[in-house]
Amino acid sequence: MKKISLLLLLVMTSALGFAQDSFQVVLHKKIVMSSAEFSAEKNVKLIKSSDWKKNGNLEVTYKVASPSALWSYKLQFTDEKGNMLLQKDSSYAKITTQSLRQLFAGKKQIIISIMIGPKDPLMMAPAKMKQLATLKLP
Repeated sequence: MKKISLLLLLVMTSALGFAQDSFQVVLHKKIVMSSAEFSAEKNVKLIKSSDWKKNGNLEVTYKVASPSALWSYKLQFTDEKGNMLLQKDSSYAKITTQSLRQLFAGKKQIIISIMIGPKDPLMMAPAKMKQLATLKLP
């Protein structure tokens, strides 16, 4: 039984690593960034001052290529120092820019990441953290 569980865990973990997941960041109904590549250096976007001051929404969607009910997805929003200021227990988040301005007042960046981990803590599989995008604030 242990061997079967271990084999199943190994297959699920490797499938998670090879899947072509993607994400999309939308600000005020305009696509700011959309990619299947998870690169902290390449996925950087400067937000214009006029866009930052507008009232609207920031939407982040993480699309899983091969969804599984065994995994949970949490979007995390951190500042440039790594302090988590907001977390959504989903692969989709819609946040008003007004609340983001309050949360990130005096900050220079919003770093958007996704944490992928098992729903069942007894699975003992390590959680993965992928940095999706960095939004540089005015």
